[in-house]
Amino acid sequence: MENLTLSENAKGFMDYAIDTINAMDGAPEHSAAQKDEVITRISTLKNLLGELEKSYLENTPTDTAPPVDPEYIAAAGHS
Repeated sequence: MENLTLSENAKGFMDYAIDTINAMDGAPEHSAAQKDEVITRISTLKNLLGELEKSYLENTPTDTAPPVDPEYIAAAGHS
């Protein structure tokens, strides 16, 4: 897959999700082919969601250390 920005990945996922939801309309009357199409779309959504997660993680800070307590800074004489 091409390297998309976080917002492009989010938009692509959402657009495809809406199309998939629309394809689900009338589910009780779906033929086998329509059912297969929806199942394929759901599988694709899972892949797109994985790409969205990857993009999100690539765009968030990796430093997960908790911030320094302001009281510690004040006690140490730094402000």
